[in-house]
Amino acid sequence: MSDAPSHFLSTNHYRRFVEFGEYCRDKKYIGLCYGKPGVGKTESARQFANWNLIEPLLQKSPRVRQLPESLAHCDVLFLTPEVTVTPKKLETSINLSRNRFDGLIEQARVSHFPESFMEKRQSKNVKLLIVDEADRLKFQSLELLRDLHDRGNLGIVLMGMPGIERRIKRFGQLYSRVHLTYEYPPLNADETALFIAQKWSQLDLPRSADDSVSAAIKRVCNGNFRVLNRIFTEIERLQKLNCLPLITPDLVETARQGLLLGSA
Repeated sequence: MSDAPSHFLSTNHYRRFVEFGEYCRDKKYIGLCYGKPGVGKTESARQFANWNLIEPLLQKSPRVRQLPESLAHCDVLFLTPEVTVTPKKLETSINLSRNRFDGLIEQARVSHFPESFMEKRQSKNVKLLIVDEADRLKFQSLELLRDLHDRGNLGIVLMGMPGIERRIKRFGQLYSRVHLTYEYPPLNADETALFIAQKWSQLDLPRSADDSVSAAIKRVCNGNFRVLNRIFTEIERLQKLNCLPLITPDLVETARQGLLLGSA
């Protein structure tokens, strides 16, 4: 993903998302997660599903991929439908992704637990399907997911923008099966400060300008996880380009302007 952050921060909101996802998975429920753009919904879901590890492995040939032992215990499939997805395309995408996922997990199990080769093969390793950008789905595609949940004994989490919870209410059959909703909030002040401190340490910078720079960055990002990652990436680029020994509020302002962000 081109817009994926370089650093993931495990916040209280992420831990609540994990509880939410695990509950939907274990109880085979449909859950709905929504929040403003950039607050960290997608990255939290990818982290929960271990998708940054799984996704590149799915693209490799089984003969060359190296599989860590932790992969044998993965059971969450992450899917982002295309903008113009149709019900047929969505069904094909889900089936293909599940088949590839099953093959990957079975290979990891046999590789690290050879005794499992003699056991009865588990044909469906996916226990939870996370559908990102669910706002793109029209009625028939949402009905397909409902039917998949009903027939496949599968937990599903739909993720989207604020307003999707009101839209889902119009679809009675689906809405009656939504057991949990979670509104993903922006980072609070303490979480933002923790992220800044961790990035500051990674960049190995003197701490003399820390307070003023932190205040400037907080004003720019306003609790938005994506903006926070972007501003640090731009700050680091400008710092190296201009051989600057310190990060200053002026540098933060230059980075903000370069990213076309709003006024701090």
